[in-house]
Amino acid sequence: MTVLDRDLLAAIESSLFMYPAVPGLTQDLGMPGLKGRSTALSHPLANIVGDARLDAGGADAAIDRVMERFEGERKAFGWVTGPSTTPADLPRRLQKKGMTPIAHLAGMAVTDLDLDIRANPSVRVREVTPDETIAASEMMGKAYGLPTDVTTMFNRLIASVHSRGYFAYLDGDAPIAWSYLVYLPESPIVLLGGAATLGEVRGKGLYSAMVKQRLDDARADGREAAVIQADRDTSAPICAKLGFRELCSLEVFGWMPD
Repeated sequence: MTVLDRDLLAAIESSLFMYPAVPGLTQDLGMPGLKGRSTALSHPLANIVGDARLDAGGADAAIDRVMERFEGERKAFGWVTGPSTTPADLPRRLQKKGMTPIAHLAGMAVTDLDLDIRANPSVRVREVTPDETIAASEMMGKAYGLPTDVTTMFNRLIASVHSRGYFAYLDGDAPIAWSYLVYLPESPIVLLGGAATLGEVRGKGLYSAMVKQRLDDARADGREAAVIQADRDTSAPICAKLGFRELCSLEVFGWMPD
């Protein structure tokens, strides 16, 4: 079966909003023409909006409703735009309302999960349980640049869907990198979810080793393609060298309380 580019693009955009509401942890945004979640935390990745399907005439009013909600709760939030976002000038409208770009992502994909990735043989990758990821939230947050409470929230959220978590090691028993593999429902496509390496040990092949492990496991499970939302400043250049193909750009805008 050939996985089409249109399906890969849809997976890149929609997988950001695939996580169900978890009682006591997240709530659906519940606004027409938008997808998103809200949490008890104040962070632009914890509270996220996107996959907008708005008409030009009502877009500004929809932005106002979202901003009024989070401003009223004094919570930071983020808004993701992509190739299917409507109206097409939504990024300009968001900036006009006071939101600022905080991340530039490359939507990338690979349809050959048997890539020739020559991982550093000194790197050890181990699959871990949800309890282990939650216990290591401080390390994971430090590697990714997130507060520990936000990382803990993500670990709990990802555990609510079909997923696998991994830690990577160089020496000793302390993990120094992490990653996720998320299985999209009723799809031959997997998402290479968040991944990060502690700053002092970057450049030693830990990220590439985790990409290889996740692709190997996805292939063994019968999946046919993988997508990733890769940061243009960090993981995107590595993924391009490994054989991933860029299909689109995603922009993340953020709003923070004063």
